[in-house]
Amino acid sequence: MIDAEGATVLLEANESQIIAAIERLEMDARDVRRRVEHARTEADKRVLNRQLKDFQDEIGRLRFRLR
Repeated sequence: MIDAEGATVLLEANESQIIAAIERLEMDARDVRRRVEHARTEADKRVLNRQLKDFQDEIGRLRFRLR
């Protein structure tokens, strides 16, 4: 059985993991944005923009979980 303090610690740990995941995804998204700027073909830009959208969607889902 987890007491109130233990539950708070678990919640904070989970919250920290979500925040860390958001930060990693944001760094990855910045990298992809740079790659889009330097992409040579429209096909490459489409793939990178799709990947960027996936990152943004996941960031949104994780931020929603923090509420």
